Amino acid sequence: MKIAGIVLAGGLSSRMGQDKAQLMMAEKTLLQRAVTLLGTLDLSHVFVSGAYVGFDCIEDHQVALGPIGGLHACVEQLFIEYDALFIVPVDMPLLGNEQCKWLLEQFKNHPQGVFYEHATFPMILPLTVLLKNYLAEVLSSSNNKQRSLYRLLKTVKLQPINYQIETCFRFQNSNTPEQWADCLQTYQALKEKQ
Repeated sequence: MKIAGIVLAGGLSSRMGQDKAQLMMAEKTLLQRAVTLLGTLDLSHVFVSGAYVGFDCIEDHQVALGPIGGLHACVEQLFIEYDALFIVPVDMPLLGNEQCKWLLEQFKNHPQGVFYEHATFPMILPLTVLLKNYLAEVLSSSNNKQRSLYRLLKTVKLQPINYQIETCFRFQNSNTPEQWADCLQTYQALKEKQ
């Protein structure tokens, strides 16, 4: 099975006030960290949903439509060549190889696709005609509520997977300066434990 890794990095970062993908943690940008993480997995290739020099990028067909817009562009470009997408957001810097590998293991038992229930990402989306048609329909709609990730998960019937409570910090997002400061603090604490 050919699975493509996707780093969702095409957002506007409006709540952060600067491009989240370019934030630095341990001398790497969050974009470099996410691409490197996916590179440690048994995936066929890693793409970036967004526009960044030096990366294999897939740009949104329609801008400012959030993650659904990025997913649509990736599905359209990769539908023929790949079987599934392994998707991580650029703003989840504490996510580790262990959580990603476990999701890949779960995908073997749940070929309809899997995601971490209380975090949404990472997720594995099989490239199906249902998914392709759904995304095309949602993007052509003027109703913003139809573009929610929650609605996508329900429509394509992805299997929710629970994570262990002690690893919940791994799924922390960095959408605001406050959340980013929390992530940096947690990262430092993890380093000091090693």
